[in-house]
Amino acid sequence: METLRLARATHQLLERGVEALEKLGRELERYNDRQERTDDTDS
Repeated sequence: METLRLARATHQLLERGVEALEKLGRELERYNDRQERTDDTDS
């Protein structure tokens, strides 16, 4: 039973890590899009 709890906790931790990386990726895409639009208007 201890192993099952550890496996579940590890799975949840990995899931949260993946979700955080996905969110970070989306934020970086939004930032890059804004930068590209700003660069286009500067030139």
